[in-house]
Amino acid sequence: MLNLMFWKIVLRSGSEWPGHPLPPALVTIAPPLRSDDLPEEVGLLLPNKDSLAATMRALEAAPETVSGHAVGLFLADPFLNLRLEINRLDRLGVRWVTNLPSTEQQDAEFTQQLKDVGLDCSLEYTRLAACRDAGFGALAVVADGKGAKLAVAAGPTALIVMPRVADFAAGFPSFRQRGAAALEVRRAIDETVWTGPILGLGDKSEAEHEGIWPEAVDGLVCRPVPA
Repeated sequence: MLNLMFWKIVLRSGSEWPGHPLPPALVTIAPPLRSDDLPEEVGLLLPNKDSLAATMRALEAAPETVSGHAVGLFLADPFLNLRLEINRLDRLGVRWVTNLPSTEQQDAEFTQQLKDVGLDCSLEYTRLAACRDAGFGALAVVADGKGAKLAVAAGPTALIVMPRVADFAAGFPSFRQRGAAALEVRRAIDETVWTGPILGLGDKSEAEHEGIWPEAVDGLVCRPVPA
């Protein structure tokens, strides 16, 4: 089995975004530690010095499996050679990139520490913009309105609102929590010139009943499943 996870993307029925085509799913490496007590979204953030290399090995092992999907990369990695990885992704036929996992998922105190050393979401969005300039479609992961305003400067096709680690303390975050975060992002980007879909995180059962989706989202990114 490939050491990859798929995050299916589902848009509202009848949703139309001219000039904003989206891939059918995101693809990320699986967490280095997996447990029934550890949400995959949180496990992705565990230290993993081999994350990028493992992702590339998995993609190269089965390029047809990930064709057309958006590949998630930890773009705040201080050792990332972006030009090299862009070339590798291009050779594999990858056409979409997203900053997942993201420092935006960490709690505020840790995020500030990362910002102090230049390894925060600003670096991620700068690199995401470089991927876009190289011809890739870009999907930006954000956690709040402040991050969303930074993200749209990178010119992403869509925003993905991901809960922070603390939001998983009592299990999968409630619709109320996720809806409030999406609404904050929606209000923030309304103050910018950016237009595009906002996607929230949801589970498979929620994806099948869009009538219960938070009003602020245009679609869902489903919780990851093994490839």
